[in-house]
Amino acid sequence: MGKKIITFVCVFLIIEIRIAFAQSKEVTFLIDTTISIMKNNAVNAKSVDWDVITNNALMKAKDVSNPYQLGPVMRYLYASINDFHGAFFYKDSVFQWHGNDPIISDSIMNEFKKGVKSITKVLDKNIGYLRIPSSPGGSKEDFDAKAQKLNDSLCVLLNKNIKGIILDLRLDGGGAMFPMILGVKQLLHQGFIGSFKTKKKEDWYLKNNGFFLDTTLLTEIKPRCDVNAQNIPIVMLISPVTGSSAEFFVIAFKGRKNTVLLGSKTAGYETVNSGIPINDTAFVNLAIGYGADRNGKIYNKAILPDIPFTSVDKFNDIANDEKVKVAIKWLKLHMP
Repeated sequence: MGKKIITFVCVFLIIEIRIAFAQSKEVTFLIDTTISIMKNNAVNAKSVDWDVITNNALMKAKDVSNPYQLGPVMRYLYASINDFHGAFFYKDSVFQWHGNDPIISDSIMNEFKKGVKSITKVLDKNIGYLRIPSSPGGSKEDFDAKAQKLNDSLCVLLNKNIKGIILDLRLDGGGAMFPMILGVKQLLHQGFIGSFKTKKKEDWYLKNNGFFLDTTLLTEIKPRCDVNAQNIPIVMLISPVTGSSAEFFVIAFKGRKNTVLLGSKTAGYETVNSGIPINDTAFVNLAIGYGADRNGKIYNKAILPDIPFTSVDKFNDIANDEKVKVAIKWLKLHMP
């Protein structure tokens, strides 16, 4: 009986708030629909009190006369469900809650702002270095091209008979994970390598020369080398910029033998996001799940390095980069 009274009071307050402030129909519609979408889809939806959140959101919206003023309301809603990866979009405006911004060093940020490209080097005679950039794109053709370019770079190294490899993800802010993963296919075994865990489970597969989500082919390449490097030791360099799809890339390597992470913890943006339309002018980008590795372990926070190491990053002098030097030492101990 008590719960019914509380619910009745909350509904009554919502009605009173709207009468008092006479919100426009469009503002009311956008708030109501966003809350409804979050309640039904957000990964943390069951851990919050939606009556309290709804009342607070309406109070924050009391002086809102048009949707362009909804920033504080939408940021409050995202903060309430601890979603720092999603965002609310209205026409040319984007409202996002920045609740998990990592601290990024000047050496990383300055290089990141220049634009990141794939770079290959051979270090210490038989150790390969491959820098992996973000992978934005909008079509299968875009992703195919990015995966092919990355794989071409890897093949340049593998054809030189390297014995160990450094994958540098310190400047990889995400984009799409599948061209990144397919781009280094020779380093991973064929078959199941991870999954998205939302209300349903969607598995990641490497099959032949393609990346599949369940049975759907997302991207494919034509490799220019035929080298089995599934057992080659790998050091992955990570940083607070390593986020979103770059973290899914890391997850795909979890469970692989002779593979370690070196550097600082990742950005912590490994949520599965979904774009859900509201109408022709607005949509919600929402965290609806997490990534899981080949052993079923779910990752819902920043990924920690196996070898924590802090130093000034020297992206333009890789041979003298302290993290690279530590990676080389580890690889020498684990190379055949």
